[in-house]
This record gives sequence, structure tokens and C-alpha cells, in this order.
Amino acid sequence: MDNLIIQGTDVTPSVNFDLNSGIFEISGVSRPEDVIVFYDQPLDWLREFEDNLFDNPSLKVELPELVIMFKMSYYNSSSSKYLIQILSHLKKIENSGIGVAVKWYYEEGDEKMREDGEDLADAVEFDFEYIEYED
Repeated sequence: MDNLIIQGTDVTPSVNFDLNSGIFEISGVSRPEDVIVFYDQPLDWLREFEDNLFDNPSLKVELPELVIMFKMSYYNSSSSKYLIQILSHLKKIENSGIGVAVKWYYEEGDEKMREDGEDLADAVEFDFEYIEYED
């Protein structure tokens, strides 16, 4: 299975799901004109990854933990539905025996973005690590 790399634009986030390192990252702005079309690719990739886990249990040994990093500067409400779907897939992956750490980055003083992360964490019952950074 190949890694998933999508270059970000002014309206879509960068997506880098790297199986070699076990680090998945979504960063930037998410307000695509067609949110369904944009998020289809990451969701399809995660579904395929899940299927591979169930078909090939040795992957759990090769990849004992995943880290998903969200470094969003902005996302709209349509995007939040898809972020929840991504997190739901990661929850299934975690339930299959692979540890999943979720890191939510937010700019120093941007309490709204931190609260948005807390809302997403509550929606999917995931523990997030909140990391404040300086711009």
C-alpha cells in the first residue's frame, strides 16, 4: 500500500499519511468548494488501510502505533464532518490493536481552535494531546 500525499492549496489542507513512519498529518486550511470530492481520497485510503489490517495481521506488529497530527489553521463546518469520519476510522484502527495518538496543534492564543479540537475529541471519544505553538 502506498502512502497518501496530497498537496495543500489556499482552500484545501495538505494530507500526508506515511505508513513508513506511522505519522499521518492533515494541515492548513480546509474550506474546499466540494468537500465530498476532496475528502473521498483520504477516506478511501483509510478504508483500504483498515481492510489491509484485517487481511494481514502482521501489519499490527510492523506498525504498533500511529500518530495523527492535525495542524489546521481553519476548517469550515462541512470539513468538520469529514474530520470526524477520519477520526472514526482511526478509532476502528485503534480498536483493532494498533495504538493511535492524536495530536491537535493550535496557534498560541487561538482558544477557538483548541475548543474545536476538544469538540472533535468528544464526538469520537478520543483523547487528544493539545499542543500550542508560536506562529
